[in-house]
Amino acid sequence: MSRTSTSKERSDILETVFLHSSENAGGRDLRPVRSFVQSYFPTIRISLAPAPIRSAPAGQRPGLARVIAASRVKDPAQREQSFEPMYGEEEYELRVIEAESKAGGIVYDGGKLVHSLQGLIGISDLRTAHIILTDRLVSTYSDEDLRHHLRTLVAGFPSIISIPGIVEAPAKPRAYYLQKQTLEMMGASQLELERLKRDFRGRFIDHGDAAVNEVIKGLVLQAMMYHLTLDPFCDDKHCRLYNAHWQEDLIASQLNRRNGLCDRHRAQIQTLGQNPTVRWLQNSDRQSPAAG
Repeated sequence: MSRTSTSKERSDILETVFLHSSENAGGRDLRPVRSFVQSYFPTIRISLAPAPIRSAPAGQRPGLARVIAASRVKDPAQREQSFEPMYGEEEYELRVIEAESKAGGIVYDGGKLVHSLQGLIGISDLRTAHIILTDRLVSTYSDEDLRHHLRTLVAGFPSIISIPGIVEAPAKPRAYYLQKQTLEMMGASQLELERLKRDFRGRFIDHGDAAVNEVIKGLVLQAMMYHLTLDPFCDDKHCRLYNAHWQEDLIASQLNRRNGLCDRHRAQIQTLGQNPTVRWLQNSDRQSPAAG
């Protein structure tokens, strides 16, 4: 992104954050999330906005549906998903865009979604950040084990927060999986599997839990830190910026109220809250997303 000397100061200050609701009707009340973020960043205007795909012009919707359908992850072992979406896949995505079907149950490449949403939102400078909640599962490819992994957050420009990813991405306790596998091998009923979940209550977050709303607050904070510093995560398991890969760590970082933020990030965010300067060297319009 090129800047002239006269525009440098303005383009380096984060002024507005648009917090976009998820695709499905009857979405979450994001006003508590806005209040939470505003308490840390009082000088930034935090605005609630609808899901971007809901605002797509009618003429763009078939093309958008095709792009989203082509973003599906069908083979987790492949970095790039090279396939032509089928007619039924495109039709499903179009129905989601037009609010005739609900999103969910399909995994999408987070990086591709970020890229498609960039064009839809029309990002022009760094004074505005977009954080988009989605009812879709999103993944990114890991070079560590050469496969895609579900994510709670794909931090980028814009950032994407996966609501079902809060439940599905961080791993549950190992003992849960072992007991679940044993029950399934014995032909356990759905009632018995639900009872197993109750036995582990408090050790992982499930669909419909009120705790999901609290986790969203921390993920939005991480997304804002990425926009400002490109460094959204913390190594302290009791900090809101901790990048949790286990449900128990997610609970410790987002639901344990002893700390909220570690001392280092509390001081950093206090400074950024009064002076939200984008503190990284700009080399291009788009940086590689970070995944949590």
